[in-house]
Amino acid sequence: MPQESHPPFRVLYIEDSALVREVTSELLARDSREIVAVGSGEEALAAFERNRFDIVITDIGLPEMSGLDLARKIKHLAPSMPVILASGYPLDLGDMRLGPKIRAIRKPFDSQQLDAVIHELCGSDSA
Repeated sequence: MPQESHPPFRVLYIEDSALVREVTSELLARDSREIVAVGSGEEALAAFERNRFDIVITDIGLPEMSGLDLARKIKHLAPSMPVILASGYPLDLGDMRLGPKIRAIRKPFDSQQLDAVIHELCGSDSA
């Protein structure tokens, strides 16, 4: 009997620095994951509206539209969407009221730290 094929775990990753975007995309890559990496909040919203994603990971310091503003818009469109906010500065999400399934991670991070937060938000499907 053939083994069931599960759809890939889809990650929307937003980072304005091309080098950081490339390196982090490599950190995120797994056989079971599909990474869509874009450089701005506007590109991210367009991709989000066209495609299905399992998680959104965004840098906070984006040009034009901040990662926080992007997270608010995504949570408006899909309230249960897991979102990871990445920043080189300390973050306290305490009073932002962005909704459930939002976590912050401090840059620089390694693949184990990132995977732990993804697993916390998404469970075993995120492998």
